[in-house]
Amino acid sequence: MHIRNKTASAIWKIVLVAVATYGLLDGAGILAGTYHTGFPHMFTNVSNIFAWGYFLVAAIRLVASRGEEAKVFAPQAKYTAMISLLITALIAHFMLFDAMFKDGQLVLHLVALHYVVPTMALLDWLLFDEKGKMVAWGPFAWLSLAVVYLVVVMIGAGPLGLDLGGGTTAGVTRYPYTFLDPAISGVGGVALFIVAMIVAFVVLGYLIFAIDKILGRIANRK
Repeated sequence: MHIRNKTASAIWKIVLVAVATYGLLDGAGILAGTYHTGFPHMFTNVSNIFAWGYFLVAAIRLVASRGEEAKVFAPQAKYTAMISLLITALIAHFMLFDAMFKDGQLVLHLVALHYVVPTMALLDWLLFDEKGKMVAWGPFAWLSLAVVYLVVVMIGAGPLGLDLGGGTTAGVTRYPYTFLDPAISGVGGVALFIVAMIVAFVVLGYLIFAIDKILGRIANRK
């Protein structure tokens, strides 16, 4: 499917930005009049902030552009945001799902950041992007945000000794996630997780790439 109407695309992106804005502000504690110092240490928030910035700019460009249709703005940045959000959602669902509850109730901002925004980003690609345009090296480029994040965390919390704890790890470890702390998960466990995460990014990236090519061929036959 390729919806060419730029107004519909702009509205979708604005709604995504609005949902992300709520999730980020509430997650940071700002809506409650406070601020959680560990907020920027979590990959969930990093990936959502990156996506927030991308989709905000993309929406503004659509509104300002002439004509009824506009090409995808900075496609590699868009797919970096999309893949990062999808990995965030998968890790949260299968590894950290219990942390999404407080007093037996789902925390709304966590639902927004882990489920709603990633789903909307995926649908934005499915609905509004012309298919068959992804490049073969793209999945490796889409690793960039996660790789930078991991380098900063492992060096910052490791050799530099910075307290990058956040969420459920605050006061427990300097790392934002226990599975990144060698003292808790072991050096081998941390290395295994990092390798598994990189492999997951690449595999998911090429799955999206393959779907893009298939949908592009179907569209060209019409």
